[in-house]
Amino acid sequence: AAEPRSDDAAELYHRTRAEGTAALRAAGIAHASRAEIAEVIGDHVRIEQVDGSPRSGGSSWQSLSRGTGTIEADFLNGEIVLLGRVYGVPTPVNEALQRLANRAAAERRAPGFMSPAQVLTEAGVPHA
Repeated sequence: AAEPRSDDAAELYHRTRAEGTAALRAAGIAHASRAEIAEVIGDHVRIEQVDGSPRSGGSSWQSLSRGTGTIEADFLNGEIVLLGRVYGVPTPVNEALQRLANRAAAERRAPGFMSPAQVLTEAGVPHA
């Protein structure tokens, strides 16, 4: 398999975030900007090693790592997908992430079982 390209990961991140922002904006739901979040958090929150183990991922990554069979994609990506449907905003990347995350959890797959390029392909969006 080809090594995942960092530009694919960046593309996935930016498309996911842009869909979310567009859906929230269409619904009239205010949200904090990155600058506002950084200002509030300041140096109160740090991502660092715990007992010598590096932090590898967020809560969804942790759910897959623990093999719980559940994941929070319906409450994260799913809410964006729902708002997108209600307000006519396309959300193909969030839809793919929701579907793939739920499948990964149900099948007890490990985090990273798909590359960012594969997720983008699954979402049907053009990428490098």
